[in-house]
Amino acid sequence: MSDNNYMYKFIEDICNEIGPRESGTEQEILAGNLVESELKKFCDETHQESYTSSPHAFLGGIRYGALLVLIAGIFFWLSLLTDLSIITLNPIINLLFLILAIVLIVVTINYFILEVMKYHEIFDFLFPKRESNNIIGTIDPKNRIKKTVIFSAHHDSAFEFNTFYYLKRFGQIIINVGYLGVAIMFIAILLKLIFFLLSIEQILLFLVFGIIFIFFIPIILVYIFFHSYKPVLGAFDNLSGVAVLLGIAKYLSESKNDNEFFPQHTRVHLISFAGEEAGLRGAKRYVETHYNELVSNQTTVVNMDSIAKKDFIVIHNKESGIGAKHDPIVFEPLLDIAENLNLNATLLPLPFGATDGAVFSKNNIPAASIGGLNLKEELVPYYHTRNDTPAVIEKEALSQFVQVCLEYLKLVDNQS
Repeated sequence: MSDNNYMYKFIEDICNEIGPRESGTEQEILAGNLVESELKKFCDETHQESYTSSPHAFLGGIRYGALLVLIAGIFFWLSLLTDLSIITLNPIINLLFLILAIVLIVVTINYFILEVMKYHEIFDFLFPKRESNNIIGTIDPKNRIKKTVIFSAHHDSAFEFNTFYYLKRFGQIIINVGYLGVAIMFIAILLKLIFFLLSIEQILLFLVFGIIFIFFIPIILVYIFFHSYKPVLGAFDNLSGVAVLLGIAKYLSESKNDNEFFPQHTRVHLISFAGEEAGLRGAKRYVETHYNELVSNQTTVVNMDSIAKKDFIVIHNKESGIGAKHDPIVFEPLLDIAENLNLNATLLPLPFGATDGAVFSKNNIPAASIGGLNLKEELVPYYHTRNDTPAVIEKEALSQFVQVCLEYLKLVDNQS
């Protein structure tokens, strides 16, 4: 049904000729140009849409947030050492240290919740702006347009997550323990401030909290070195998805004048987003620009992210971290199609992180994301690490995802 060799060669060519593609860099733009040049071979129209964002804001503040927590802990200990009569601080200075510690932790918590977990661009003004380009290819149906289907992926690649590369699944556990540790520190400092204002002494209680903080320091160091500033090749995440877009485009182009399937009333957009690894920036800009068009054209979206193994597909019904619930009118047919193709299909939520599909769902555009990443049960060694090379991708998996997408397109077109 589709050309495995063509899709796989595209992945190899990007990796060999361009390499890693940090969001908002020349390499990302070059990759987008190559995607567009391939889409031009098959689509009725292609174009690029530029946008501006602050890509480093998404993860770039993690190490600074960890440092702020470390400083807050030091302020807490200075206050505690005063209680233990080891050092002498003016009561006003003591009070000031506790207030500053609370402010530092509140800033850190807000950054992690709003920017890292919920993908809001609250802290972006603190980071430099860069330009990126989304790539859009369009294939028109043979007859009057009644519906639109978007198949999407992203062509930028992630920074290497040192935590995942060196600590593997244990690193994921440490991240969750870190959230708990920050919560404990916040409670401890807040209580100490309240007790200080009420002139209540609980030296033993706060000494216990102080010892807990000391044991928490190694986790803070893990956060400081959470990721490098060296992007990975990103063959699996997510040139694999982009290759499937090209496979769909190639199939439809070659089927237009023969007896193979070609949509009668459904327009197809094939979109390769930039800036996914920088907090879904490309998808967010696209939805902001085209929202009315998406609604009026009865658009549904199938987003693809991270494909590697044949006979295996994960269909996400929601993305818990960002709070996105995908639409059953998209994910249920996809699940049925995958099962009818005898794929090992799993319907489950994405436990952390997010995909471009979440942007559409949060804006009430029917969407779902599919891929080969089951973060609920395992952390594959090539997720956001230097191991993410073309070697981890099985060619047959690419054609299977093309087939799933084409069957979904047939279903939508038959309902037009």
